[in-house]
Amino acid sequence: MRRRTVAFGALGLLALLFLSALAPAPVGSLPRRALARWWRGAERAWLIATGRLVDVGGYRLRVDCYGQGDVTVVLEAGLCQTRASWGQVVDDIASFARVCAYDRAGLGESDRAPGPRTLHRAVEDLERVLVAARAKTPYVLVGHSIGGLTVRLYAAQHPERVRGLVLVDASHETQSVRLAELMEARDRAAFLEHQGGGNCEGLDLLAAPGEVQRAGALPAVPLVVLTARPRWVIAGCPDNAVRAELQGALARLSPRAQHVIAERSGHFIQLDRPDVVTAAVREVAGAVAMSGRAASRGPR
Repeated sequence: MRRRTVAFGALGLLALLFLSALAPAPVGSLPRRALARWWRGAERAWLIATGRLVDVGGYRLRVDCYGQGDVTVVLEAGLCQTRASWGQVVDDIASFARVCAYDRAGLGESDRAPGPRTLHRAVEDLERVLVAARAKTPYVLVGHSIGGLTVRLYAAQHPERVRGLVLVDASHETQSVRLAELMEARDRAAFLEHQGGGNCEGLDLLAAPGEVQRAGALPAVPLVVLTARPRWVIAGCPDNAVRAELQGALARLSPRAQHVIAERSGHFIQLDRPDVVTAAVREVAGAVAMSGRAASRGPR
């Protein structure tokens, strides 16, 4: 009954939007700002009615899910990035699995959240989004940049729901401090201010080491660590040595881990080399689906 009500409501809203477009108000009869507010309100109502702007506890986050499959792939974007940052990877994954991408609080079409932002708060929001979107377990979590920290925390806190991980040029919890040590004093102060919450999300990344430590170890699930290797690299740059060391540390988080170098790619591997990301997700999701089918058959 609920689905039928939502469907009729959505169709009615669509008809209203269509008719308003066909019959615009006379010039000057409706202020442009008022019309813009009405349009935003109508669009918001449409997203709520169709289950793509979900309540996570007093504010709403934008989520899209596509495809079908035994596994749900969850995409977690990098700092200040929206679900659009995944590019064609979403459609590619939807061809063989269910895939969900969303905008964190304050980004894209999502509402701002009250209070300070931490990785722990981001994990709480992710859990509420998945519940509201009725995303079916098991999950394969895919995290880009700082999104890698979020999916690691989620997996550590909810090991029964997570069956695989893909880290896409992901941040290590000590990355901010390690890189700051290489900077001159003035640059270091500005960088640490940014990482401590002075970014567009207000996300405190300097608290990451403590949050990761408290969350505990990852479950022993398939893990693919994708590391970018740009076409041009400055030889002897200390930043590169630190990043390489930390990427290697990520690849040791699970006994079932693989470390894959994405050649000719910058930090956004999903945009520069979407084939590499899709292949990694396909491999992990396939392994999860196969183990699930084997478990359902039981011993012979």
